[in-house]
Amino acid sequence: MVFPGFGISVSLQCAHRLKAAHDPAVRLYQLQAALRLKASSLKAAVLCFRSGVLDIMEVLMRTFPEKTYDVTNCAEAYALCWLCICTRRTLELQSEEIVLKTSNCCVNSVQRRPYAQLNLLEHRSICFGLCNAINSDLAPIIEDAEGRSQGGGIVPGCGCDAAYVEEIVREMNLRKEGRGKVAQMRQQQYMLERITELSVKLPMLLKTLGVEYPPSDATLRRLFADSPPEMRPLMDVITMEPMRTFGTTNYDVTHCAQTCACTSRLLELGPDEASITTRQSITGSVMVAKTPYANIESVDAISSCCCLSLLTAGELTKPPGKPIDEAINPGCGCNAALIEQIRADLQARVEVRGNQGQIKQLEKMMMKFHDMAAELPLILDKIGADTSYPPKQETMSSVYGSTPPDLSNLAVAPHAAPSTDMPVKEYNVRNETLNCCSLVSTCGLAGCMTHTLTLEPEQAVIRFSNTCASSTERKPYAQLGSVDEYICCCIHSINGMSPGCCGTPSTVKEIAEELQARKVGRGNIAQLRNQENTMIRAIETDVRTDILLHTKGIEYPPSQQTLQAIYSSVPTLPPSGRDGQALHANASEQMDTKHYSIVNCFDQVCCCMSHKLELNDEEAIFRMSNCCMQMISREPYAQLGSVEPISGCMGLCKTVHTDKNHICPGCGCSHPLVNEIATELQHRKVKRGNIAQIRMQENLIIEVIKLGIKYDLILNKEGIQYPPTQAKMTSLFGSGAAIPDPNAPAPRRPSRNYVQVTVPAGLRAGDAFQVTSPLGGQFEVTVPAGVVEGQQIQVEIPDPNSARETELAPLAYNAS
Repeated sequence: MVFPGFGISVSLQCAHRLKAAHDPAVRLYQLQAALRLKASSLKAAVLCFRSGVLDIMEVLMRTFPEKTYDVTNCAEAYALCWLCICTRRTLELQSEEIVLKTSNCCVNSVQRRPYAQLNLLEHRSICFGLCNAINSDLAPIIEDAEGRSQGGGIVPGCGCDAAYVEEIVREMNLRKEGRGKVAQMRQQQYMLERITELSVKLPMLLKTLGVEYPPSDATLRRLFADSPPEMRPLMDVITMEPMRTFGTTNYDVTHCAQTCACTSRLLELGPDEASITTRQSITGSVMVAKTPYANIESVDAISSCCCLSLLTAGELTKPPGKPIDEAINPGCGCNAALIEQIRADLQARVEVRGNQGQIKQLEKMMMKFHDMAAELPLILDKIGADTSYPPKQETMSSVYGSTPPDLSNLAVAPHAAPSTDMPVKEYNVRNETLNCCSLVSTCGLAGCMTHTLTLEPEQAVIRFSNTCASSTERKPYAQLGSVDEYICCCIHSINGMSPGCCGTPSTVKEIAEELQARKVGRGNIAQLRNQENTMIRAIETDVRTDILLHTKGIEYPPSQQTLQAIYSSVPTLPPSGRDGQALHANASEQMDTKHYSIVNCFDQVCCCMSHKLELNDEEAIFRMSNCCMQMISREPYAQLGSVEPISGCMGLCKTVHTDKNHICPGCGCSHPLVNEIATELQHRKVKRGNIAQIRMQENLIIEVIKLGIKYDLILNKEGIQYPPTQAKMTSLFGSGAAIPDPNAPAPRRPSRNYVQVTVPAGLRAGDAFQVTSPLGGQFEVTVPAGVVEGQQIQVEIPDPNSARETELAPLAYNAS
């Protein structure tokens, strides 16, 4: 079976399995397996376009029905019923957002978050499944330093309905994966593969029609006037770098103190997200925290007290509600080699499958469309068609009839530089005052500290060290929730850093400008800008392709006879839409700048405070100042969190919270202003944030699918076979040209599992002993050289499907 426009084939058996599978996760894996099969000829394979496209759209562009759950906690509902205060809670799973509503006669609050901002989702189960709760960003479970719950979370009913809680968590996970960061990465990978196929079909058409490439200077001036595009070598145009993929790796990260408390801790690094599972045998509690790699703020390796080594990973190790970071610290805490291995593995996944990988994918797609925008005018000029853009009115009328698309606002890309490459810069951000205090308090034992900030092309790296401790914090620019400048009297700081004695003003200002530029140029703002520019290029390519089809006398939509001749069946074509809005109308919008005064009366009277809010096209800027201090906080709309108004005191007071700022203008009773700000923030969060990103991406996928079908029709008309033979590729593009295979194996980390074991008494190097695998069964371990009885070693669990026996050496070991 072949999907037209994709160059992909699957067997009919795979198609039947796709139709038979009802579980979305099963359908996803089956489809991914099916897409790895490759067709040898477009016409030689049997096609079922209807089944293929619907499966692809269902998996990559999943939609979900709205569901509502009653998650009222009985204790909350009836504890104060004698005061006529009954608290009700409902959880609404909408198409793009999750909404938690809490109401009683005194308070009415709404927590609303896009699925892409649902970082944490955890099913808590204690007392052997008798008590169940949901821990998430919407309503985190508050814990003390000892890990005891202090309330919070979502506890439906009495908390004893495990099946009900499990159903809610399953639905939330499906939507977080299908409408969040994981879905964005999968869509981008699929779309880049399809665009790469188009980037081969156009050069084949160039060569077949005898178009001169690269064109002469005279042709460039005639077709492109004063702004000729870059004509990249065709060898660069047709190539595609395979994206690195990852297997699943498990690490036993149980600390020895947890082992004494009958507690185990397992870190699982999957293809798209990381999870930590904590099991307590005595209480029967199970905690599973999953975080997509795109939502992990930083991966930080920390060492202190000479040999202590541990790892922190943003909300993966410090979920909301926890006062301290439950760092990864396996064994006795001195296994630096294992910590570095986990850090390198997790960091690689964050870079490839996180925000850094997403913006690189988008830049590759935009470059491919730039190539097509440069090649198509050459083809149109060769066949004598209109090469102007926007095309002449008579051209538009002849191609589209009496209702041509309006290109007046779609001819020029809205962003001159959607993303920018950043140089490496390094700053010494050591606070000299703190350094002196550290030396005095430790009598010089701590030594002089070093504190540096390195701004790399994709991330900020903060390194701190002295003789007692060292740490390295890496944060992608897309995870910079805000750039916060703070001035209090003579103290200057930026995101908590105060270089010099009290923060050198010039250095703080320079760092703030650099961080802001990189947050805009390499973060969520740049992602949406790239998508908007790419959509403009896709529309231009689509219109020029329609002119090519019209000039060649090719009908689109094609007749059933044409589809039958090419694909051996009559497929269902993707939804039409000439302006790039086939699925989502107005997926993103350009915003005007608005200003609000949001100062609270108490701050204004008591502190002479001024508090202003600026909403520009990309982010919300909060400015607070008085005669002694000044603070500026910048939050991109993609990272605002919930911005619903909260009413209290029986509806008298109304406020709005973002994840980092509190908006309470006037005396708290300025309801119209609060409602206006909340509505404006929500609108911008939808049109300039994560929801806009995934909607724009789905519109782009439809454009790419349509272009693939149109070029299949053109290649069929010209008698050009796709995919071409290797000999044809060599004759067209020269020696070394290879057929781009999006399903070629990419660099991949194999799936691995590790467990920590203690060498039994009486054994020496070379002796073997049996170990019970946490995955089931037993395997044999040989004591390596240099290890004695009682020591702990980390060993790899052999693949149960492998028949061969291997001698396992530890990756690292530490004394018990």
